Amino acid sequence: MAVGSLSDSVFVYRARPVVNIQKKITFSPSKIDLSQKNCGNTFCLKVKTCFSYTANPISYAPRLKVAYSLEVDADRRKNNLVPRAIFTEPSDSDNNSKSKGTITIDTKGKEQCVTRQLAVQENIKDKLRAIPVDVSVNIQDANRKRRQAQTSQLSPVLDPNDAEITRKKVDFFKEGCGNDDVCQSNLLVQYRYGYRTTDEDTFTPLKIENGVPVISLSSQKDIALEVTVTNLNGDDAYEASVIANFPSSLTYSAYRVSPEELQVTCVANQNGSMADCELGNPFKHNSVTVFYLILGTAGISFNTTELEVELKLQTTSNQQNLMPVKAKAKVAIVLQLSLSGQVQPSQVYFTGDVKGETAMKTESDIGSAITHQFRIINLRKRLTDLGTATLQIEWPKFTKDGKWLLYLMKISSTGVEQIDCTPNEENLLNLDPINTRMRRAVGNTQGGIDYTFSRLVEKKEFETLSCDNKATCVTIKCPLRGLDSNAVITLYSRLWNSTFIEDYPKLHHVEVMVKAFLHVDSATMHTVLKNAETQVRLTVFPERRAAQYGGVPWWIIVLSILLGLLLLGLLAFLLWKCGVFEKKNKEDPSEKEKLTSNA
Repeated sequence: MAVGSLSDSVFVYRARPVVNIQKKITFSPSKIDLSQKNCGNTFCLKVKTCFSYTANPISYAPRLKVAYSLEVDADRRKNNLVPRAIFTEPSDSDNNSKSKGTITIDTKGKEQCVTRQLAVQENIKDKLRAIPVDVSVNIQDANRKRRQAQTSQLSPVLDPNDAEITRKKVDFFKEGCGNDDVCQSNLLVQYRYGYRTTDEDTFTPLKIENGVPVISLSSQKDIALEVTVTNLNGDDAYEASVIANFPSSLTYSAYRVSPEELQVTCVANQNGSMADCELGNPFKHNSVTVFYLILGTAGISFNTTELEVELKLQTTSNQQNLMPVKAKAKVAIVLQLSLSGQVQPSQVYFTGDVKGETAMKTESDIGSAITHQFRIINLRKRLTDLGTATLQIEWPKFTKDGKWLLYLMKISSTGVEQIDCTPNEENLLNLDPINTRMRRAVGNTQGGIDYTFSRLVEKKEFETLSCDNKATCVTIKCPLRGLDSNAVITLYSRLWNSTFIEDYPKLHHVEVMVKAFLHVDSATMHTVLKNAETQVRLTVFPERRAAQYGGVPWWIIVLSILLGLLLLGLLAFLLWKCGVFEKKNKEDPSEKEKLTSNA
């Protein structure tokens, strides 16, 4: 088209030929079979790309020089990931995931091809999605400027309506998938909390309360989360993994698998709040795998009441509704408090006359001195963050008829702050106390072997006095403020002698039980006390002085005489056997001759 004007100027517009270049890509083999190593330790395939063109106008059919570019796994490169395959031959590109070059197409409609070798990288993860190969072209010298005065043909341009890039994908050979080459997996995950011993390599599940496992923490530093993944009645699951997200109170320490489950590997992030556990690539159909996540419990505090670990399954196979599983557990803090008790002396005796309450002037008038000691040992940290521990003592104060049993004189303590027990049961009758040395002397003045012989031969009838049986108790609560490692609570009391003389003179003995247990006053409801209860037994005997002065039954005397005679006869028999009682039947020959000569 020419445009002129009155100014003697003419503008000539000429149209450039429009070229459409067809690109055809074929692969040989047509699929990637990673089980067939045809290229050293990997798999290689040929990529054949053929070019041809059409042009407008139809009469345009020059010889074209075309620049081409082949790129593999371009999407992964855009996401800063390593391509799964590379070109093995050198090319004009400095990147082995690209292959560049030029080709000359002699005439329109004639096909010109190039072949490049593609090698699949070793140990790739994504074996399900096909590897794409992109081809793009450009006409060489298409933008070269020509002088408008020249009448030679203009350089062609590419048709803008055609796709700039042609993509073709090569699929992997999927052995464990359906006939449609689509993998439909059926992954399921289950969990159990427990403890795992490293020496015996055993797993002990936690106890369940109301359907929720309970983590009882005492001295152990780790817990184990058993994770079971199944793929039953499904196709192979490619890039199957479990993503575990941990709360701030738990941190990832390690993972454990059995020797037959070595395909499972776990990798955690830097702060241990997440672990990615790969199950296998692929995780075969009808497979079951079990592994253990070892979790540190250092972040669990007294305020931690429950834990939740999120387990999320992932796979590149087709599976709908892969929802995260919440592995929940309750937390119970096991306080390392132990309680033990003893009584001194453990056996006492009662005797004498019955005295009324008004006749008591000093504590020695009551009866034998008794000392109950309760020792508390704390193996954990101080309890200031949790609360205050309290020692509760079930003290047998009266009999069921309201008579005194144990008269409490004093309570003392070591290892805690000043003891302040409630209710105050110390020396309610305001009797005059005696000093410690005298109390110890009186407490050790007990009957001995001289009056216990008759008790050995009597019928042993006894009775037990406890808070649950024939005794009226008062609960004495002693807060253990400032308890650190251990403490001792001591109760000094007197056995009410008159009660035992009146009510139990004919029994062989009476057992008086004192029960004590620990309680922690805490705002949290998830503390557990073990070995926090004890029971102390005091045995009380009646003193039988009659046995010392001839009160032995007659049949014992007769039996003793018979035993003495039997022993005497046995001794005589032994002496006779030894020849002590034999007479000399034969005289000495020399003596006999001497007597004869004298005659």
